[in-house]
Amino acid sequence: MANPFTGDYPAAVQIAVRQINALLGTLHQNGDRDTPLKLMHSVSTRIGDPRRRRPDVGAFADWLVAYQRASSGRGLADLRAQLTATAPPGTLRMFEDAFEGFDRDWEIELPPDVVRGRAKLQISSITMGVPDGSSTEVVIRAAVRAQYYPDPGTTELPPSVHGEVRATFDVSQIPHGTGRRLLIRPSAQDAKIEFVAAPGSGLAPQAASRIAAEVRKFIREGVSLLPVDLPHDFAFAHFKGVGSGSHQVIALPYQFSGAPSPPSGLQSLTQSFLGSSGFGFAVSKEHVNTLIDVEAIRQAVRNRPPLTITISTIFGGSVSVKYRLRFTSGPTLTFKTGAIEIAGRVAAETDTGWAPNGFVSFKQRVVLVLDTSSQIISLERAGEPEVDESWFIPHSRATSVVRAELDDALAQNRPAIRRVFDDARSALTRGLRAFDTAASASYTAVDITPEVVLVRGEIRSQNRRPPVVTVEETHGGAAFTALSSWIPAGTIERFIWTWVEHSHPASIWSGVQKTVVDAHSFILPKPAGLTNVSQICLRIEGTQITPSGQLTSVTAGTTCQVQQPEFAIDIPSWWQPVTIPIWRPDLAESVPLSQAIAGHTSVAAFPGDTAFQRNALVYFVDGRRDRPLDPLFEALRRARDGSSLVVTVVVPPGTFDAPRGEVERRLGLPHDGLPTVHITQDDDGGWTQTFGPSSMPSAFLLNARREFVWKHEGEPQPEEIVAVLDKYAAPPAESRFRPLALAVSPGDAAPNVRFEDGEHQYALHRLRGREVLLTFWQSWSAPCLSELQRLQRLHQDGRDAPFIAGFHGGAKSEAVDEIRKRLRLTYPLAHDHQQRIARSYGVRCWPTTVKIDADGCVEHIQFGTAHDHDRPESVTSG
Repeated sequence: MANPFTGDYPAAVQIAVRQINALLGTLHQNGDRDTPLKLMHSVSTRIGDPRRRRPDVGAFADWLVAYQRASSGRGLADLRAQLTATAPPGTLRMFEDAFEGFDRDWEIELPPDVVRGRAKLQISSITMGVPDGSSTEVVIRAAVRAQYYPDPGTTELPPSVHGEVRATFDVSQIPHGTGRRLLIRPSAQDAKIEFVAAPGSGLAPQAASRIAAEVRKFIREGVSLLPVDLPHDFAFAHFKGVGSGSHQVIALPYQFSGAPSPPSGLQSLTQSFLGSSGFGFAVSKEHVNTLIDVEAIRQAVRNRPPLTITISTIFGGSVSVKYRLRFTSGPTLTFKTGAIEIAGRVAAETDTGWAPNGFVSFKQRVVLVLDTSSQIISLERAGEPEVDESWFIPHSRATSVVRAELDDALAQNRPAIRRVFDDARSALTRGLRAFDTAASASYTAVDITPEVVLVRGEIRSQNRRPPVVTVEETHGGAAFTALSSWIPAGTIERFIWTWVEHSHPASIWSGVQKTVVDAHSFILPKPAGLTNVSQICLRIEGTQITPSGQLTSVTAGTTCQVQQPEFAIDIPSWWQPVTIPIWRPDLAESVPLSQAIAGHTSVAAFPGDTAFQRNALVYFVDGRRDRPLDPLFEALRRARDGSSLVVTVVVPPGTFDAPRGEVERRLGLPHDGLPTVHITQDDDGGWTQTFGPSSMPSAFLLNARREFVWKHEGEPQPEEIVAVLDKYAAPPAESRFRPLALAVSPGDAAPNVRFEDGEHQYALHRLRGREVLLTFWQSWSAPCLSELQRLQRLHQDGRDAPFIAGFHGGAKSEAVDEIRKRLRLTYPLAHDHQQRIARSYGVRCWPTTVKIDADGCVEHIQFGTAHDHDRPESVTSG
């Protein structure tokens, strides 16, 4: 019975390791979701702390483990609180005694060294393999970046670590209840748990060896894998690695009847049969023989009505003679390449004395036919039978009888054949869905060999989410961290940081672009030339495991994180456009400022917005005067604490139409030693209507609690501004980098919205299956109009273009038709009354464009206008 495809088992499933890694990629992708099974992409953990050894409390511990698994992995403290809070008095006393046993028997075991501290880990999607021929070990690999922060007085490790962890786990089974329990434990051999420093990471061999020792300790003591209880009828009780490298497969012997495993069942299973497929199912010819009821074929031939044959006589006439049929040999089944051959010899016997007895012998090739749409596998004849017969039996009659009998026999045996392959695919799918609820297995091809029947197929898992890019401050504001950036089901290979350094805080229109590429650390020390008006941009590059297990390169485009406005005004966002520009860097003096604006960020506060606030001085200039800011700047130089203040200078409409150099000369810019100064234009009169100045210049002060506390009509004296700041400026909240963001992030389900454009009504959920772009715009904003035109060009690309819709957030609904006609836009535009849709997405930048994938999830967020090169001219996320 043994063969290299199924061993001594009747059947075996083989799964390509790449498909298993795709399932592990799904668990990694679920790292930020509330799902029972997931793998974290980043974590902050303690290492080197004294550990507790689990007490031996016997059956109660087993009961707690089962209860814990049924309670979605809740911690011991939570289970203890729940059980003791709801137990009857008698049971409560028993629970308290049992838990006291835990408390009494815990042993504190101090580590032999003094490495102790906190590690922040960034972890890739893990991959696995099985050593060729092994049925007791699996090898897990993961790329890891870490920042280590030692406790005071302890031994230090390198603060930045980058490498690959390779850990072997021993897999065994023990009887448990009516089934078996699967135990997974880290290997006790040090050589089988390694840390390999990444090339170029700068880790000395001694440091890498010390890290490897800490990795072993952490995995053996800190990684707790709950035992897995297998039901008694679990089909895949064992495994074996076959092959190596990219073509490795894991073989899972399959028992149909629940019979015990053969003593040496896996030894002769040595050969992969997948080829390029994701999985395959092999059934031994011996088992297939049991599915085709040969005895039923014999009985059917024996029990059929006599065959009437007309025989010519020597006298020139003919006589009808009845013949009984019975097998004298066969039928036999012979497995050949591409088909099963059914052969036999049938005697044709009669009681008519003068009539001769005869025979019919036949061979018929039968094949398995797969209907890929229904996934039904059936047994069918391949061509006509080869028939030989006695001289007096007409060949056509013999062929007809053989064909009819075989067709009847195949019809009777089809259900058993179909059931075998249906059950195997269902069992595999159930196993896959324990890891990925969207997983499925489908057959793609069927083949017959001299030893087995092979069915190959592919496994599908969740579609991949786009990479996520997140930048935050760390180290007390002295650095940026990309710890929470990740590639779902993938590995980050390098971080590309870009920023613009400004020589003066007030020089917001010029700067030098800098770039750092780092393959080893997710920390960027804050550049010295970075200011509060600078953008910090990050692009990540790496690889992602596709749902089919292939490795593909991915890039999470240049993501420029612009800080949210450092002050806000309590005003409904749809009342007035109160915005400050997002500036493109490195603008030549001869270029009009209007061409340097990538977008507009609203300073209207959202309800419940508790973001960092600074005292805000809003200054309306008199556009008729030269150097109108000199008194203001003089006062700011005298202020005792300019760090708590942000200044917004409001210039009249049309100011930004002039070249940058001219505007700077007229305003008297730049100035040294000043706090952050924003220059904004009173687009659509929003600033004037919000503050209501009756003359120019005018000054208004809002403290850090967003309270309006002071105003001055006319040109203020520097002494007066200094006194006002001393009197009214409130201590600001702790300063930290807060990038612009929406209420949704890449990977989240897009809020479902309904909208209409004229007579046409739309609902986002009805667009599932198609890529969607939503853009939020204002009619007065030049960057918004540029984005609308870019999307029109995309809309005209043809059938493959995404569905595009634009939402106008301004107060005037007639602006929609005016812009549609002026720009000749042909995709849907809707007036977003009171910014209802914009607020559901958390929009505070104009334009904002959101890309939604075919599954209805946010794939990409773009703040400001798009760009076609690597300069951080627009702000994007994801």
